[in-house]
Amino acid sequence: MKVTIDIDMTPAEFREAMGLPDVKTLQDRWLATLEGAVAEEIEKLSPEAIAKQWAGALVPNPDMLGMFLKMMPGASDKS
Repeated sequence: MKVTIDIDMTPAEFREAMGLPDVKTLQDRWLATLEGAVAEEIEKLSPEAIAKQWAGALVPNPDMLGMFLKMMPGASDKS
């Protein structure tokens, strides 16, 4: 014997009938937090931000700049 039951309910109606909580507001807040964190990380990887980080590391130590220049192909020993 085979019995088939079709129930025409929306997901919200089914969740309410089963006694499950509505987590839509929690999901919305979590997603907004996640989007903010992703946007921050993307901003850190912009070309301007990377250039500022590299320039900030090289300017206080000019000897390091000279070392990098010596490593480059075709660099001369004029330092």
